[in-house]
Amino acid sequence: MTRQTDIATAGPDSHAATIAVDASGYEIFSRGDLGAAHILAHNLADTDQFDLGRQLLGAWLDVNTGSGSPWVHLQFHMALFELATGHWEAAHRRYLDHVLPTAETSEDALTDAPALLWRLALGAPEGTDLNWEPLRRTALERMQRPSDPFTELHNLLALAGAGDLVSLDTHMNSRIADSFRMRLVFRLARAVSAYVEGHYRRAADLLCGLLPRIAEVGGSRAQLQLFEQLAAASWRQA
Repeated sequence: MTRQTDIATAGPDSHAATIAVDASGYEIFSRGDLGAAHILAHNLADTDQFDLGRQLLGAWLDVNTGSGSPWVHLQFHMALFELATGHWEAAHRRYLDHVLPTAETSEDALTDAPALLWRLALGAPEGTDLNWEPLRRTALERMQRPSDPFTELHNLLALAGAGDLVSLDTHMNSRIADSFRMRLVFRLARAVSAYVEGHYRRAADLLCGLLPRIAEVGGSRAQLQLFEQLAAASWRQA
């Protein structure tokens, strides 16, 4: 269950700020109306109340508008509820209408876009063609500048989803994994590459070995569940 903690800051202008964390203890944005909707989304996702999440977050999104990264992230959460309740077409439409346009024109969907498209790919009806090229282009541009490990992971996910394993390998071979988090990112990328290449047993073995420490790469429980889904898909294919 998502919980909130009041943190008092010292000094003459001292005030209390509310920090919300998800079920894994990861801090999530929680300010304003968007923050309240975000807390709701995590509460319901962390307690597997996907139908209720689809109803309540959907109703909130229907009567509100927004832009930028927080708004796109709420659309991401809504799509996860739709996927969890068997509404693949609705999640795909949400991706096309609310996430992809932002991913094509800004950096406000650097993590949400590839993470959602991977989930759509894992559950796509047979014969469905998903367009990874816009995300591949954004990833290649963004990778020219330093990124935190969590963003770096999603850039690599975009390349893997597009099947551009040459660019993925070239980038990793040019980088020094100078922290545990970055080494974890590269190992996850190798696992996803194995999945893309059809080496499902190798992908499953790699992912299952990494899952116990995956939280250390950063990201919320809801975001990191993608790798549990990839591990399960790898075992099914293997």
